[in-house]
Formats: sequence, structure tokens, C-alpha cells
Amino acid sequence: MATSPMLRLNILAALTGAAVACLAWLFLQAIDGVQWLFYRDGGFLEHNYGVWILLVPAAGGLATGLIIKYYAAEARGHGVPVVMEAVAVNRARLGTHVALAKGAAAAICIGTGFSLGRIGPLILMASTFGSEVGQRMGLSVEETRTMVGCGAAAALTTAFNAPLGGVIFAIELIVTEFRTRSFIPLVVATVIATAVARAIKGDISAFDSLPPYSLNSPLEYPLYLVLGLLAGLAATGFIKLLFGFDRMMTAMHQLPLPAQTALGGLTVGAIALAFPEILGNGFDITHGMLQGTADTARLRGPGGLLTIDNMALLLAVLFFLKLIATSISIGSGGSGGVFTPSLFLGAALGATFGLAVAPLGFTAPAGAYALVGMAAFTAAATRGTLTAIVLLFEMTGDYQIILPLMLACVVADAVCYVLSEHSIYTTKLAQRGVHIDLGAEQDLMRMLTIEEAMSRDVMTLAPDTPLEVAISRLEDTGHMSFPVLEEGKLVGIITWADLHNAVVNRDRHMTVGDYCVREVLTVTPDDPLTRALDLLGQKEISHLPVVDPHDSTRLVGLITKGDIIKAYNQRRLVRRKLSWDQNGESL
Repeated sequence: MATSPMLRLNILAALTGAAVACLAWLFLQAIDGVQWLFYRDGGFLEHNYGVWILLVPAAGGLATGLIIKYYAAEARGHGVPVVMEAVAVNRARLGTHVALAKGAAAAICIGTGFSLGRIGPLILMASTFGSEVGQRMGLSVEETRTMVGCGAAAALTTAFNAPLGGVIFAIELIVTEFRTRSFIPLVVATVIATAVARAIKGDISAFDSLPPYSLNSPLEYPLYLVLGLLAGLAATGFIKLLFGFDRMMTAMHQLPLPAQTALGGLTVGAIALAFPEILGNGFDITHGMLQGTADTARLRGPGGLLTIDNMALLLAVLFFLKLIATSISIGSGGSGGVFTPSLFLGAALGATFGLAVAPLGFTAPAGAYALVGMAAFTAAATRGTLTAIVLLFEMTGDYQIILPLMLACVVADAVCYVLSEHSIYTTKLAQRGVHIDLGAEQDLMRMLTIEEAMSRDVMTLAPDTPLEVAISRLEDTGHMSFPVLEEGKLVGIITWADLHNAVVNRDRHMTVGDYCVREVLTVTPDDPLTRALDLLGQKEISHLPVVDPHDSTRLVGLITKGDIIKAYNQRRLVRRKLSWDQNGESL
């Protein structure tokens, strides 16, 4: 008797959930082991290195740079974008060697003090396990995508003891669909992962022992709205700063990658001389902010020359320094995630705001604003608004403040959406020409590039070509336009309408140069199809020359409305052939 495809998929999802829970425990132990090796029992905050703390992240950066340079370049940065790209455009295929390199590099980076998180690398490793299961078991591409989502959901679930948050994360950011065929396996994977993880380390909330926060007064709603606005603005700044550093370091290609990562570690170590709270993922510091505490008694800097006894000022300083340290850690080529640092940043912002409005007399404790700020900042930076809302509820076990949290999250997401086209996960992909829309279903027009649709064999004319010849070629070939080249450089374009006007005006004796359009709209091969479609629609034309991105006079192809429609329909056909329609009814 043949096994039901749905039953087989759910059995594999259960196995993936169990395996990922064990993998997550091993990875977290590896990070703790590296941290203990370098900092011993004092951890990041109570080490005895003094000024020599500079060298610990630098050494970790050097080791990480060597791994990335000589083993797997894809291990650089945070792992979630790699998974999103694989699901969207690479048939859900992820390389095992990249996952192994990512695990080793991230454990070294985070353990030695880079301001990075553990979630991104863990999601990449877990998703790779799901991809390998799908490929080795002969699953279809759509089934393999679901297995990748199962790995990602199980990873987040295990890290934060948040099964519902894991499912929502996978639906919202990885598989980007809400259908029975994927939802059931995701739930199975997270349930099994949760059971195994709790058997290993107990049923403890990620942020336990928090005071019961609630809305003290309806007058607080406008304050939470303002906090949402601030979180959206801050998340936008974080995205731009992060990838600004990344572009700056990429431009320094004459400096070898290991030297770049070592330099990044050295810079993070320099910040940690006075503010060691920025080292690592900052999870314990975030927990303290949620409890309304911060270490204002610490002597800071070489010789303890600096103290900050004002808690609001200290939290504001930590926010800005963590923002810079995380941007440097990623930009310099470090390997780690940005999800947990986003929690730190949001909590610091929220706690600072809570202390600032406390004199009003009717507000909740600063910890409540830290909790809401943490969710709002993460929602805006990742564009995973529902994930942030559900995850923060599960991580804290506190439902009393859910309404202000929801309000702040949607406001923050809306602000960041207006100010930044891409999220912290999709910006790097967009820079490489991979456009991912985090809607209910991927927008194929944004995922396809002009290079995939354009015609490379282009018939051209010279400016001195007689119009009579151009008219003859139009009639013989049926082409509706001809780019005009002079000495190999694009100088214009002549269309059917231009030639028709020449005939009406009885100007057949004139040349192409007399009638061609000189101000030519162009696109490049890396642009998404949406750009070509927008230009064609705005100017009511049917064709665009495609030029070299570095030389706008060098013609490399031509794209028409017909080319766009053909490419779109071909991709839709491929998706339909690969999709699994049995048990695929939408919920």
C-alpha cells in the first residue's frame, strides 16, 4: 500500500523537528564553549583582560575571515537572507558545506564577542537540514520548500521556547504562504522540536521572572503610538547603517577579508573597553532591561575613568553603541544573526522612552515600554510583524500588554515600510538583484530580472541609414523598433510610430538620425521586470533598450511588453508544474 504524500511529509517534518532541537542545543553549547574558552567564568562583563579585550574579538574575526575566505563565502553575514533566496529562486537548495562553515564561523564570532545573534546561523543550519531531507528523499520542490520552512520554524522554536512564534515566522518570512500543505508540517515540526528541546533543557520562557506588566491608563495609548513611530524610525536607521557599513567594507576590496573581519573585531573590542554590554548577542542585558534594571554603578573605560549613573542616559548610550557595533560586526564580514541584537536595540529604545515619560505619573514601569519597544523594533526591522507580536507574547508569557504591543508593532512596521523599501533581511538580496516580496505569495515580476526576459539578438540601425531602408526592414521583420547606434554607442531609438510619421510627412528621403528619439529610456539586465513594466506603462511605449550597468551607451539587449509577458507566464508555468496540488486547498 502506497504511503500518502501528506503522511510522508509530516513524518519527515517530525524527524526534522527532533533533529533541529538537538542541533540547536549543540550549536548553543558551541557558542558557550568558545565564550568560556576566551572569557572564562566571568563572561563578557566580568573578564580580567583590561585593555587586552581589544584582541579577543579581533582574533575571532581573523579566524572567521579565514573560514569564509577559504571555505564558504556564503557564510558571511546573517543566515536568514540565504534561506529566503533559496526558497524564492533556488529551488529550496541549500549547501551543507555553507551550513557547516556558518556554524563554525558564527560560534567563533559570537563567542569571542562580535555583536551578533545566534538565531540567523541556527535558522540557516536548520533550514539546510530540511533542504537535505527534501532532496535526498526525492521530494518535489514545493515539498522541499516546506521542509526548509520546518527547519526554520523548529530553529526559532527551540531557541526561544516559542512554538507558535516559530510557525508564524516560517509562514511570514520563509515559505510566505498559509496553506494546509505547508501549515500542518510546520506545526508538526515545531511541536516535536518543542518537546525534544524541553526534554533537554526544561520548559523555561526565554525571558522568565518578569513583573506582570499591564496598561495603567488609556492615556498611555498615544505614548505607545509615539514609541511605535520612534521604533520605525530607528529600525530604518539600523537597516541603512548596517548596509552602509557593508558597502563601505565591500569597497575596500584591496584589504583581504580576514583583515577586514579582524579590524571589525578590533573596533567592537574598542567599544567594549567602556561598554562591555555590547559584546555578544546581549540576551542577558535585554532581560535586565525588561526587568527595569541596568548597571549604573559600573566603572567604565581604562582605569575606570567613566561612570554613567543616570539609567536613561546609560540605556540611550547602549542603544547607539549596540547599533554601531552590530553594523560593524556584519559589515566587516562577521558571521552571525541580527534578530537578537534587534531585541536588545528595541528594549533599550523602549526602556529609555519609558523612563523619559515616567514623570507624567500615569505610565507603566519602564520595563513595559522595553517589552513593547523590543517587539516594535523587531517587527519593523524584519517586516515580521505578526511574528514579533506572537513571539514576544510567548517569550514573556505576559498577555496583559498585548494591545499596546500590537499598536506599536503595526505603527513601527508602517513607518519603516514607507521609509525603507526592503527589510533587514531583503536589503542585501535586493542589492544583488534578488527581489523578494513578503506578501502572501511571491511577486514573480519582482523576482524576475530583465536579463531573464530580454532579447539579446537586436537589429540596429545607424543615424545615416535612409528612412526608406528602415521602413523596408520594419516591413520585412515585423519589428516595432530599432535602437540607433553610432560607432557602437547607443544614441537613440526609432519606432514604428516615428516611421509612420515620416511616411505621412513624405520624408522617406531623410535619414534615421532625422527622426529617431535621442532621449532614450533604458534599463539594465539586473533591474527587476517591475521597473521595465513601470517605464513602459508611464511612457506608453512597448520597448526599452537594455544597456550595460556601467556604460549607458553600450547596448546589450532589448525588452518589450511581449518579452515580459512571456517570461512571467513561463515562470508561472514552472511554479505550477512544481507545486503539489494534492491536499493543497487554501485554508
